[in-house]
Amino acid sequence: MERKNEQALEALLKRSGVENITTEDISLLAESLVSTSPKSTRSLAFLNLSKLSQAQTSSGSNVKLVNSVQSYLDSVFSTSNDNVDCYIPFVSLLTALFALSPQLAIPLLTARIPAEGVAGGEQGPDVLDVLLEASELPSPLQPALAELLAQVASSKQGREIAQRADAWLRGAIDYDQKGDLGVLCAVALSKMSPADTSDAVEPPADTRTIEEIGLAKKMMEHIQSSPNSSPTLLPTLEGLSILSTKGHVKHLLATSPTFLSSLLALSPVPDTRPSSLPVTPRASVDIDEKIFEPVETSLCYGLTTILVNITLRKPVLSAEDEQIAKLRAMAVSGKKGATVEGSPFDADEAVEERVTATIKAGVVPALRGLVRAESLLVREGLGRLCLNLVVEKSHRPVFVRDGGFKVLSMVVRDWLAPSTTNESKGPDASTIDYLPAVQALAKLIITTPPHLLFPPPHDTTALNALTPVYNLLAHPSSSLLQTFEALMALTNLATINPDIADRIVGATVSPPVHDTMWRGSGREDTIRVMTRVEELLLDSNTLVRRAATELVCNLIASPNGRSYFAGDAGSNDLSARVRSRLNILLVLSSIDDTPTRLAAGGALAMLTEDPMACRSLLSVTDETHSRSVWTRLLGLLEPEVPQLDEDGEEMPVISSAQPNADLVHRAVIVVYNLVDYAASLDKDGVVKGKGYLEEAQKAGVEEKLVEVVKANMSRREILEPAVEALKILKRHPA
Repeated sequence: MERKNEQALEALLKRSGVENITTEDISLLAESLVSTSPKSTRSLAFLNLSKLSQAQTSSGSNVKLVNSVQSYLDSVFSTSNDNVDCYIPFVSLLTALFALSPQLAIPLLTARIPAEGVAGGEQGPDVLDVLLEASELPSPLQPALAELLAQVASSKQGREIAQRADAWLRGAIDYDQKGDLGVLCAVALSKMSPADTSDAVEPPADTRTIEEIGLAKKMMEHIQSSPNSSPTLLPTLEGLSILSTKGHVKHLLATSPTFLSSLLALSPVPDTRPSSLPVTPRASVDIDEKIFEPVETSLCYGLTTILVNITLRKPVLSAEDEQIAKLRAMAVSGKKGATVEGSPFDADEAVEERVTATIKAGVVPALRGLVRAESLLVREGLGRLCLNLVVEKSHRPVFVRDGGFKVLSMVVRDWLAPSTTNESKGPDASTIDYLPAVQALAKLIITTPPHLLFPPPHDTTALNALTPVYNLLAHPSSSLLQTFEALMALTNLATINPDIADRIVGATVSPPVHDTMWRGSGREDTIRVMTRVEELLLDSNTLVRRAATELVCNLIASPNGRSYFAGDAGSNDLSARVRSRLNILLVLSSIDDTPTRLAAGGALAMLTEDPMACRSLLSVTDETHSRSVWTRLLGLLEPEVPQLDEDGEEMPVISSAQPNADLVHRAVIVVYNLVDYAASLDKDGVVKGKGYLEEAQKAGVEEKLVEVVKANMSRREILEPAVEALKILKRHPA
């Protein structure tokens, strides 16, 4: 009989469209969707129903399919029947139809049943009323109805209908404390619970909170006690994923080590056998075939969603968003000056405790199973989960050690690589946010030594990280923090090998093929990475500006980086862009942020080894800038840049304070390189050479160098270039 049904379903699947669908076909689908049917039969019936509902929706009319189901409905409910089991196939059909197309299923659930002896049937009850009445006594119909209500409550319009069954659901939970019926009712009630909001104050321990904790405990117990093959496992995960958005439920889940262990044990991690010795022939290595088996996407999505919710941190709001939140709080409370108080469960300490608990329970090894799901939504969740786990530096070594970086690399690779299979992986790829995953990658690159992060040879495998970080840097939706961390990651990557720095200088970045947000931002599809870095050199945020300057300093150590900022050695033209880049570095060397000054000074010290850079720097005169090159360089020899007090006035510098030795070192090297270049021009009879030296004398460079020599007699790296510069200046008095 089962084989006959499968053959009939296969024949139905081959038929095109819904024009020829009959009541007998609908009856076949309903009988095949009941929980007692074989899994293969249920899958085939669901595939048929999915095809029919899609064809019906695309045609813009639901008449044919709804009429066929309506005819089947009439045949089921035409007469009162004491055997309530006859309703189970119809309930199973509605459950599947609600999962595929709620707009088609809702009219069927609320359809009126003709009352006996009344023409037209308008005065009769609807389908839901009949099913609730038929399920008053224990029967197999009860769990089927509970599953239907759990599916009905998945949509907003459906939740309004499911509210009518609230009393029945609560009564069924009390009746069935440990079975599938009770947990399915808990899932339905959890979906009917009001959604949490990010800026809402956590409610006190009122009736709603106590109820949600009770529902969560019931589902937790079910996960801990039920086998992985339980048909109610997926609905239970769905219900917990909804409740886990509430702070008190997050705390409950994370403070139960037994539950966390049971939850993570559901991850389809492939079994690994002990590795063979190197001398063992490759053909004789025993490979577990389960590694290549497909995994349950819904299972992986439910697990990932729960773990993301448990480890989620409250987003850091910008100043503008904070002001909007305050205005909203004032509007709600009606009090001027009202503030938004955060939930104690969203505090950094509370989140850190939950993250630590999930890591101890083994969440990182479990990622190897979740990443096997061929779903973009699962990959997006994994990216967010990885970011949640590596926010704290102390967790990053454990994350890398337990294989988290390999999983993260797979997630990022699949997004940024062009794919022709996105259609089969779920929703439109353009709706997927891949930036959290790339941000997690950047965080790991910032703090982890390359030889521990990338497989050998790490100077080659590290190249795979460049394109993702480029996207994080240039994406129009990247936050200020993400931009900063992209700069820091590129800075560390540039130090691995000069070849990597050369690649960064010449790199361009294009959005992934599915990223419509980038193209819709008005920004060009292809952006040169260095153009973006130059923009960030002038950013108003101190940390971003500092990170961009440090990146430039590291890039200049490479041949391409030096030629980009100093100009081409074979060219005699002074490029306006080169002069502009050098002048920006010169300005950055005199701002009130010491790390930025150090990075800019170091960049100038390396650049001025090139005569082209010296020529470009000396061409910047007071005609276009308020301060000369020499005056700005002498600023590096001052004790400190004046700081501003609370009133915005400059604070006096303590006379006994000494200049920063590292800044002095950079300054004397730049001064020596410039005066040496100017002296070489003077030897060749170039008038400008002498003029440059005269400008240096007028700016007081010689006197300042004398002070440096007297104060740094024991610092050879400072003393030698300063003395050599003095010798040149004394040969060319003003």
